[in-house]
Amino acid sequence: MLIFVGLICLSCHRSANITDCLKQKVSCDTDEQCFLDTTILPDLSTVFSAGCISKQIICNLIASAVGKRDTVACFMCCNSPPNSTHVPCNGYLCNQAPHVGGVSCGVCDRVSDPKKCAVEQQCQPNEVCTVSTLFSGFAVKHSLGCEQKTVCDQLLKQFKITHTAAVGKRDVVLCKACCDGTGCNKDDCKNVIKRQTCHDSTICG
Repeated sequence: MLIFVGLICLSCHRSANITDCLKQKVSCDTDEQCFLDTTILPDLSTVFSAGCISKQIICNLIASAVGKRDTVACFMCCNSPPNSTHVPCNGYLCNQAPHVGGVSCGVCDRVSDPKKCAVEQQCQPNEVCTVSTLFSGFAVKHSLGCEQKTVCDQLLKQFKITHTAAVGKRDVVLCKACCDGTGCNKDDCKNVIKRQTCHDSTICG
C-alpha cells in the first residue's frame, strides 16, 4: 500500500497535457517541494514534467534560468498541500487547470492482500472504487479497480437481499463491494461492504 508521508506532488515526464500528470503522485522528502516544467519542443508542441525538486538549490537555479533557455516556457515551484479535489499544488502552476475526473482507486488483479496494491488509477466521473474477494486457484485473492455507480448500486441491492457467494466460470466470488474515496478499496471487502453507500435510491433504497 502506498503511504504518503511528505509533501504530495504530481509526477510525470514530458506528458502531452497537465491532466495526464494526474495519473501518478509522489511523496517528497522534507527538503523538497513540488515543481512543474512546461517545455516547448522544436515542433512547437508543449510537454509537461512534474515532481519533487530541492528547495534551496535546483529550484532556484532553474527558476533564474527561465527566459535564457527558450525551450523552457515556464518553471515554477510550490509547497502547499493538495486541495479539496486531491490535486497537488503543482497541478495549478504555470496557469494550468487540470481536468479532475473521478476518484483515484487501487487497481490490481488477484493480489493476496488488497492493502498491498501499489497501482492507482483515476476513475471516470460516473465510477467509484471496487474490491472483490474471490477463491481462485485454491487460494483467496483480491481484485481492485473501478466500477460504474449503477453497477455498485445493484451489488448493494443484492447484498441486502442475500449474502450468498456468486459462482463464476472459474472463480467463486466471496464478496464484492464499492466505495467512494481515494484509495478506499485498499481494504478487506468485508469492511468495505459495511461502508458502501447507495447512489440511486430507486435501485438500492
